[in-house]
Amino acid sequence: MILLLFDLWLWYALITDLKGRTRILRIVFLVVKASISMVLLFLFVWVVAYRGEYADPANAFIRIVLGALTAMLVTAGSAYLVMALLTWLPARLMRRRMSAAGLINITIFMLIVLLFADGYFRQRFDVQIVREEVAVPRLDPALSGMKIVLVSDLHLSSWHGHYGRLDKVMSTISKEQPDLLLNTGDFVTYGWQEYGECDTILRKAVSKSGAFAVVGNHDDGTYHPDYDERYGEECRTMLEKKITASGYQLLSDTAIITSCKGKEIAVAGVVTHGHRLDMSYGNFEKVLGQIPDSLFTIMLLHDPAGWLLTSVNGRMPHLTLSGHTHGLQAGTPGGRRSPAERFHERWRGTYKLDESQLFVTTGLGSMGMAVRLFMPPEIVVLTVIPE
Repeated sequence: MILLLFDLWLWYALITDLKGRTRILRIVFLVVKASISMVLLFLFVWVVAYRGEYADPANAFIRIVLGALTAMLVTAGSAYLVMALLTWLPARLMRRRMSAAGLINITIFMLIVLLFADGYFRQRFDVQIVREEVAVPRLDPALSGMKIVLVSDLHLSSWHGHYGRLDKVMSTISKEQPDLLLNTGDFVTYGWQEYGECDTILRKAVSKSGAFAVVGNHDDGTYHPDYDERYGEECRTMLEKKITASGYQLLSDTAIITSCKGKEIAVAGVVTHGHRLDMSYGNFEKVLGQIPDSLFTIMLLHDPAGWLLTSVNGRMPHLTLSGHTHGLQAGTPGGRRSPAERFHERWRGTYKLDESQLFVTTGLGSMGMAVRLFMPPEIVVLTVIPE
């Protein structure tokens, strides 16, 4: 109903503002608006009539396309409403219609449509390589120059129809020749079925000393509308198989000691469960308590909000890697600011506390809406150096 109201409001506002404009201008804008309404109708019918598996990649993708259209309509409708309120009083005082305001309105509408179209067709696939150095106190000189590739939040159904692009991302990772490939979870959004055959794509990304992953809060199936304990167990079991088939060693509240550049290091993983306002984590004390203090330690933790909890045994990991925030998939040009700042204390980039560091990536996939606006997907390449 909300979408319908916004759509009707935009029809009324556009028709009103197009009165007296050139015929070509009226045709262009009305064709654009009619196309948007037709897509909205198709998506609405799909969502209402669909009776198949909810976590089917096609269905999961359709829902984030509807999310993108929703965001666009709400943004355009709200902008129109604000402009209407701002121009209503001056128009009443001057006792005439402000034609310039109508031109501004339709221009803003078209800019918003173009922005979201660019976010859907280009920006959400415009994968950036983010390169950062991690300076570690008292680092073993042999580990200097260790290269870590971090990826997160694949939300594999968001690549539906564009798996070739995901294949290119994996090739890009392999070309970096990382020592470690680390993934901080949210492989899916609703359920394991979204994974499809993507394990054959993901295992194309290789590293010298292994690939490790941890699950995110979407990977336990609790976002599936028909979730129950049976489905939760099925989802966890199937995802473990799929993630393992993708070339990762899955760390579920576990830590392993592995060799990198001829030296032993520890890689730990703690699971994240729950929804945004009710997040929970695995057993930090159990995981970190088994790691010798002398080892360089990397912690995989999907949600960065749990970073400070890693101090439970009195020693935080040298480096904690997270995702989860997506940067809300929207920001200012350049991506330096985002509404994510209001919801996440640590939402992107590097954070430090004493000798411990956290790096948060905005991820690769899309969730909620199949759009990224000035918040591109990213592959993070971290180079470890002595402080």
